[in-house]
Amino acid sequence: MEWIIAVAVALGLAAFFFWPRVSEKIDEVQEDITEAREKVEEKFEEVIEDVEDAVKEALNNLPTKAQLMKLTKAKIDELASEVGITLDRRQTKEKMVADLQKQAKKAKQ
Repeated sequence: MEWIIAVAVALGLAAFFFWPRVSEKIDEVQEDITEAREKVEEKFEEVIEDVEDAVKEALNNLPTKAQLMKLTKAKIDELASEVGITLDRRQTKEKMVADLQKQAKKAKQ
């Protein structure tokens, strides 16, 4: 019984002396995690802005209706998907081109 009390007291004293160091280390790790999270969020925002700029540029550089009509339906669909527009390939080429232009105009706004 005395042995158990001695161990408990020893553990209590060890915790008393070492806890501030452990607590300090925990705080440092939490600060590091917060800094890393902020850096990731900043980079993520930069990447999103770059993607948005690229899509806007692609939308502004879409071929004209006459140029689109010279393409295959598959190529029109591929071009549309590059700028985030989904077309129905079951439609006629004319309808696909009209939908592409309509959705591109809406996306530019």
